[in-house]
This record gives sequence, structure tokens and C-alpha cells, in this order.
Amino acid sequence: MERLLLATTPADESSARSVRRALHRGEVLRVAHGVMTPAGAFRAASEAARHRARVEAVLAVSRTGLIVSHASAVVMHDLPWFGPFPERVIVTDPSRDRAQRLRFADKVPARGRHVGTVVLDGIETTDLPTTAIDVALRSDRGHALVVLDAVLRRGVERRALVAELESRSTRRGVHRVSELLEIADGRIESAGESLTSLVMHDVGLPRPQLQHEFVEHGRVVARADFWFPEHGVVVEFDGLAKYRNELLRAGRTADEVVVAEKLREDAVRARPEVDSVVRLIWREVLPGGGAPSALRRGGLPVPQAIRTTPAW
Repeated sequence: MERLLLATTPADESSARSVRRALHRGEVLRVAHGVMTPAGAFRAASEAARHRARVEAVLAVSRTGLIVSHASAVVMHDLPWFGPFPERVIVTDPSRDRAQRLRFADKVPARGRHVGTVVLDGIETTDLPTTAIDVALRSDRGHALVVLDAVLRRGVERRALVAELESRSTRRGVHRVSELLEIADGRIESAGESLTSLVMHDVGLPRPQLQHEFVEHGRVVARADFWFPEHGVVVEFDGLAKYRNELLRAGRTADEVVVAEKLREDAVRARPEVDSVVRLIWREVLPGGGAPSALRRGGLPVPQAIRTTPAW
């Protein structure tokens, strides 16, 4: 992840005035009290890099003992996410028994609670089980499942997530998160696949086989994100983009990637057990999108009454 340059307000008045003028002209942005970063670089950076800069800036001017958590810990662990990160950094404060909202940070109370942590790049951060349950309890079901799938893929055991959930004193959201833990699966490989899985669950489809490999003459000819053998339907989330990225990383040209993907899909469609291939993209799997209708057209038993992706 790219790292943005951070600078604190100079102590001498002349330099401080220059910084204030730069702020007024929009050349630098304030990301914490007394901490600035170049505006152009900040706007050009990724969502994750911008939030990482906010994390570092807030911690630079805060007292010790704060633990980076929730969506901010997602950035520190380089877990998948979609959409913007919060404007304020989220930290867990073991000294507080009440939440506090500041201009640049939200403090989550944790007095008397054990908080599992790791140190990442010198920054104390909630560990993967704690981060996943924090996000699941605080965020919508879409973001929650994306992070739960990802930490399972990183090797966290499901029982560790259940134990972390059961350790919380709150009852709010626990049932919802428990249901998500039953859906979550470490074989899911991307945020988009997580949302596709959630759509399938919400519209009442049976559990598909994940990352199914189609084999011909002892050789794997293709791998599908989701496979419904009873219906002969393959479902992929933005499969072309995923496959394109894999091949480009392997040194293929763009033209070679297009040809390889066409051959791969032809191989899948040619399988006698495959009746149809459904490709879903971001706008279809987000709430209000057309994923249910696309799945039904592909031959899956989606109820006629469900035309758009349910809300999270």
C-alpha cells in the first residue's frame, strides 16, 4: 500500500503561517489536529491509503494506549473492503466506558474488556478475530460478510470467531452476526463473491459448490466461483476481471488475456453438465441491483416476487 507523507505544524510562527496559507490555498489537507498531507497526493491515493494516513496522523497526536479497530483495522490488516472507508479513524480505548466522537476519530469504549491485539508496522491493532467481530457488529451485513470471509481465508478458525462474539457483553446484533457466521466461507476469494453469496442466501437458493474445478482428460480446464450441479448453472462474479488480473500478473498481454478467457468460458459452456453461465457485476449484487432476476434467467429457482437484490 502506498504511504502518504505527513507533516506536523511547525513550531516557529513564520513556518506555521506558510502552512496556514497552504491550507487556505488547498495545497495541503489537515488529516488530524496539527497534521497535514499534500492535497494532490491524498486525492490521488487509494481509499485504503487515505485512511491509513488518517490513522497514522491521529495516533501521532494522541495519547498512548489507543488500539486501531473496526474498519480502521481492516486497513491495517489489508483486508478486502468496498466503497469508502469512514472519514474518522476508529480506535478502541481500554480506558473508557463511554463512546466518544471527535473531529478526526471515534473512540469505542473497552474498559474491563479483553481486546485481542497485534502490532502492525509499530501500530497496536485489533487482531483478526476481534476486527472481524467488531466490523460485523457495527457494519451492514454486506461489509460484515466480506470481512468474515476474508479472515476465514486468512486461516482464522470459525470457532475463534464464535468465541469472540460470545465474549461480548452486548446482545445487540449478535443474532444477525451468528447467522452471517453460518454463511461465511474461507473459500470465497473476493468482496464481490462475498456479496454474491449473500444475495444467493437472501433469495433462498441452496448452497452452491465453491471454486468448483471442471476437469477434462485429467486436467483442470476451468474453475467456477459458484456451481449448482442440480441445476447445471455456473455463477461467477465479474469473472472476466478476476481472470484478466490473474493473467496480467503472469505476464500475458491484454489480447492474450481476452483470448484465454474466451477459451476458458467456452470450455465451461461445453461441459455436458453445464446448462448456463451467469455473470454478475457490482451494480447487480448491491442492494436494489438485478442479481435475483439474472440468477432466475440463468435457471436458478429464485422466487418471482424477488426482482432486485434485498437490502442488507
